[in-house]
Parts: sequence; C-alpha cells; structure tokens
Amino acid sequence: MSDGNADRPKGFTVNGFEDRFCVTRRDGHPISAKARYLVLDYSGRDPHAQKAIAAYAESIEGENPQMAADLRDALVNPERYPAQHL
Repeated sequence: MSDGNADRPKGFTVNGFEDRFCVTRRDGHPISAKARYLVLDYSGRDPHAQKAIAAYAESIEGENPQMAADLRDALVNPERYPAQHL
C-alpha cells in the first residue's frame, strides 16, 4: 500500500502539517509566543507554495503594494532574492 508520497519531491508529504523549521528574527527582536509561521519553498519544487504566495500578494496589494510587488518578482526571479538558509 502506498503512502501517497511516491511521486512527490523529497521532503514534500501528504501526511499533514509537520514541525520542520524553527523561525528566528534576523534583527534580534523577540517573536511573540502567540505568533505562528509557515515556511514556503517558492523555488519551483512546490507549485502550491507559489500559488499561495501569489494569492497572498494579491490579498495585500491594497495595503502593502511594495511587498506585493516584491513577492511577485520573487516568484519570477528567485535568484534576485537571498536564500533564507545558512
């Protein structure tokens, strides 16, 4: 019996939400204990992540047009943006 992951890229599962990443702020400010973050890989490995980021950009367009433009540009030109890993 297949687990549903055979045709998916390594690290991409259908097993539900997984606690894979630890988020810290680069500016040293504390993160609220109530804050929740999701990490999305927009390199092209996960097309759903790209759709989610595009939807977020559309949602914030009126409130933060620069961030919306930056997110859209990052989807088209990811090499212009820093890899967020060390």
